[in-house]
Amino acid sequence: MKNKIIFTAVFIILALFFYSPALANASDVNLTIRDGNTIVFSDIIPFPAQTVELNDIDGNPHTIDEGSVLAVLNDADVMSPDFSISNLTYYSSFGSLYLKCITHSAGEKCDNWQYTVNDIYPSSGMDTNILSGGENVYIYFGPQHKLSLNSNSINTSETLIVKTEDYDYQNDSWTTRTGITVGVTQPDPDNPWSPLEVQTSPVDASGEAVFSEIPEGSYNVGIREDFYFPTEALTVTVPPPIHHSSGGYRSPTIVSIPVKQTFDTKRAFEFLSSQQKEDGSFGEDIYTDWTALAFSSNDEHKDQKDKLIKYLSENKPKGELLTDHERHAIALVALGLNPYNTNNENYIKKITDSFDGKQFGDANEDNDDIFALIVLQNAGFTQEEKIISENISYILSKQRKDGSWDESIDMTGAGMEALSNYKEIPEVKNALERAKNFMKQSQKDDGGFENVSSTAWAMQGILAIGEKIEDWTKNSNSPLDYLAEKQDTDGGIKNTNLESKIWETSYSLASLSGKTWNQIMQKFEKPEIEIIPIETKPVLVNKINDSHQSTFIKKIEKFQKPKPVIEEKNSSSTQQVDPSPVKKQSWLKRFIGKILNIFN
Repeated sequence: MKNKIIFTAVFIILALFFYSPALANASDVNLTIRDGNTIVFSDIIPFPAQTVELNDIDGNPHTIDEGSVLAVLNDADVMSPDFSISNLTYYSSFGSLYLKCITHSAGEKCDNWQYTVNDIYPSSGMDTNILSGGENVYIYFGPQHKLSLNSNSINTSETLIVKTEDYDYQNDSWTTRTGITVGVTQPDPDNPWSPLEVQTSPVDASGEAVFSEIPEGSYNVGIREDFYFPTEALTVTVPPPIHHSSGGYRSPTIVSIPVKQTFDTKRAFEFLSSQQKEDGSFGEDIYTDWTALAFSSNDEHKDQKDKLIKYLSENKPKGELLTDHERHAIALVALGLNPYNTNNENYIKKITDSFDGKQFGDANEDNDDIFALIVLQNAGFTQEEKIISENISYILSKQRKDGSWDESIDMTGAGMEALSNYKEIPEVKNALERAKNFMKQSQKDDGGFENVSSTAWAMQGILAIGEKIEDWTKNSNSPLDYLAEKQDTDGGIKNTNLESKIWETSYSLASLSGKTWNQIMQKFEKPEIEIIPIETKPVLVNKINDSHQSTFIKKIEKFQKPKPVIEEKNSSSTQQVDPSPVKKQSWLKRFIGKILNIFN
């Protein structure tokens, strides 16, 4: 009888829920997904009430905030058969999940998903944008703006018409974009990130700008308010020669050849300097640590480095993960601060205390081992010591068949950096050659490696094996050309998120210095310390905790909350409880479960 009552109650409540709009909760989120003229999904999603764990494309679990946009999208995926998140990529360099692909009735669509919250485009990724409830979230596939030319090739006697439009994602239509200025530009050889404006024109009420008598040459056409990114290519030629009855003709003119852009490191450092706060930091610990490495890559910028040294000498980082300590130790050593005693903290001991006799930190990961090796070889440890020799062996054992570490460009570059000082060991020499082959296969036609952060880390690997960055070309482009294309007019790396911009600019400057991290870091002698291996290894859910979104993107460098680790200690044993992975559970199942609990 009791079961019958429960069943009846559940049925009635569910019926009321699905058929009575009055029961909709004010905190529920309205979610719409569009691909062109197809509404893939449109419904009300109850605001998530529990932690969500998602697997990336490689099957690795990631815990995200239950109030994030990605958590809402995940609930919609669970409840609806109309679409699925088919590729969720994790970028370790940014510590963030990127919605790469969604599959629906029209097939799989990848790499151009946009989203708005209450008609506003956020500057952070879906996994780090936290909702409060009651928002309207719109996810759509395609560009936000559009710029089109009546022709990409005209002659000097013809007119160029440029039309600018905004995408109306609610109606799948393009609307007139006004209040902006269109520019016909050429690169400035002396300042490539501030292009020369050959002609400019504000758009009219119809969103059009008209240009005439443009000189012969090659140009880029873009929007001034968008910092001329992206642009459309334009070629202007002279009209063909006119032949006369006398057999005469007009002499052809020589078409100018565009000059390749170069990265302006001076302006990049000026951008970073402008972001330094009064206390000497650059915001959160992660950004301050990486900018410290960038500024330490040359002998200039004494004022900025002095402020950094003062800040790091007086303030302790908040992160307690092993990789937080490793990253911070790199920053300290780069600035010449003693990693054994800065602000009464011994960061080397924090690292060595995690050594279990074979490796550091989490046995299921290798990035903490790679960064431990980078730090310790600059802190007086030698390969004759077990803590180093065993770590080298462990890192070698984690190399994949394709020559990579973790199938990641970032970690492969870091692995090459960590091992490069031990290449007299035959196994290390072989591993570096395999890693080099992986990097060669991973380079893109534009000269880069997936994104700015990965390119900078790949450059570290290239420098570590003693090769020149400019010699690594594909389709006549090197990583230097790629980074030059990504530099913004203000000197930083192009990114709408300021923190990601600081992060990626710091990565780039360290690698553009031509020095490896090992070469940037100073050397410290090891004091007499006792290394005591721990009995069991703490599970560190997040490795290099460069947690932020980006955009690059953070791709992008920017960023996740670790799974809690529960420890109980007594005098004779140490016990750890690692929570089991949380499976996707739809809001409907959670809702029914709560109702059943009422009657139990």
